[in-house]
Amino acid sequence: MSQIVALAVKVREGKGTNLSRKLRKTGMIPGIVYGHKETPVQVSVGAKEFNHAVRVLKARTIEIELGGKKETVLIKELQFDYLSQHITHFDLLRVSASDTVKVKVKVELRGTPKTTGGGVLDQPLHELHIECLATAIPESVRVDIAALLIGHPIHISDLKLPAGVTVMEEPGAVVVQLKLPGQEPEPAEATGIEPEVLTAKKPKDEDEK
Repeated sequence: MSQIVALAVKVREGKGTNLSRKLRKTGMIPGIVYGHKETPVQVSVGAKEFNHAVRVLKARTIEIELGGKKETVLIKELQFDYLSQHITHFDLLRVSASDTVKVKVKVELRGTPKTTGGGVLDQPLHELHIECLATAIPESVRVDIAALLIGHPIHISDLKLPAGVTVMEEPGAVVVQLKLPGQEPEPAEATGIEPEVLTAKKPKDEDEK
């Protein structure tokens, strides 16, 4: 499970691209906190601390303090610059221990096939759409491929998932397989469902307009 990281946020005044640019020049990243039918709050956080939480600690859930009140929030959306190097804006969604969310997590392959039989590794699914408690989002779904054989792909139904985690892709979808050169891989079955937080709506934010 990804860890819950505590970060210091500051309430900010005003909206607009120019104000956001000025804020970034001071080493801060603008963002918004919303959800639970409470008024959205414009905030900012130190770029160095936020990047460490997202890129190094792989945090999906953050603990912040607003108005003297501690709140748990989910990193709902991140915006990057045109080179995808720097985070330019973030959306944080208020959550509680009982909230169920739908998010994407990476598939992490573990081990090496003991024998390939001349086949090459093919991984149709690098990410999975999952449903779980907001405070129990796994960092990744790990798949042991040591026993992988040609003709015996690993399907969604074969995965060993953390307690309380449900994968939204079809059970018969192939996650990883060994295939012979020139052989057509089995297509991944898509659900067509985008990750979202149940019953939550994002407010309009004009910062990046």
